[in-house]
Amino acid sequence: MERKVKSGREEEEKPFLDHLEDLRWTLLKIFFSWGILSLIAFLLAPRVLAVVKWPLLRMLASLGRDGEAEVILRSLSPAEVFLMSVKLSLLAGLIVALPLILYFSAKFIFPALKPEEKRFLIPAFCMGGGLFFFGVLFAYGIVLPLGLKFFWSFSERLGVQPAWTVNNYASLVGKLLLAFGIIFEIPVLILFLARLGIVNYYMLKRGRPYVIIGVFLLAALLTPPDIITQVMMAVPMLILYELCVFFSRFFLLKRTGKKI
Repeated sequence: MERKVKSGREEEEKPFLDHLEDLRWTLLKIFFSWGILSLIAFLLAPRVLAVVKWPLLRMLASLGRDGEAEVILRSLSPAEVFLMSVKLSLLAGLIVALPLILYFSAKFIFPALKPEEKRFLIPAFCMGGGLFFFGVLFAYGIVLPLGLKFFWSFSERLGVQPAWTVNNYASLVGKLLLAFGIIFEIPVLILFLARLGIVNYYMLKRGRPYVIIGVFLLAALLTPPDIITQVMMAVPMLILYELCVFFSRFFLLKRTGKKI
């Protein structure tokens, strides 16, 4: 990837080592931003934990068992709560730092792109950030309460009283939030490739049966072993894929001018 820097009226190519230096500074900025925001989240650990416990409280409220979260979430080792707080802080820092991560990444990539690619890059980054946060909020507000209710009800139906550790619960929340956030990024990648002509409408249409199977397999791997959570991840992914097929048809029509 060669980037060009304008100097007066002349353009000269930047040496390869300069690209590596730019990449190094970009990564340093990303990790520094993530680290600072994670440290702030760690200092606000009680509030972060309160946010993480909200899906559990909502689930308990739906069962008429308000106020039992303090009894349910337990710690089984001296360092468990501390390590859990570190994990949650890193997750919270990553989510909050996403706009900065996208900005630094775009700033590094932008000079290397062609004019038509630049016009699409900014909307792509904005859409990617929006879909990431939408996926996180979807998992937080809808998927987690329903999934927790399933596990709780199943345990009680078998005569087992749930008593979850705070570490296991926080790990489940973190994995689901990240999984949904990242999965919702896939349509941006597909649309970017379609806009560049690397994939097209016909390829996406022919691949639909394989995508359906792959989506459900991926949902089974990334979510807890319950059908409700898996379906709630797979269905939005399939809807987003169909939107990609629609927009790829539009891109192809615009590029070729032929009716499809």
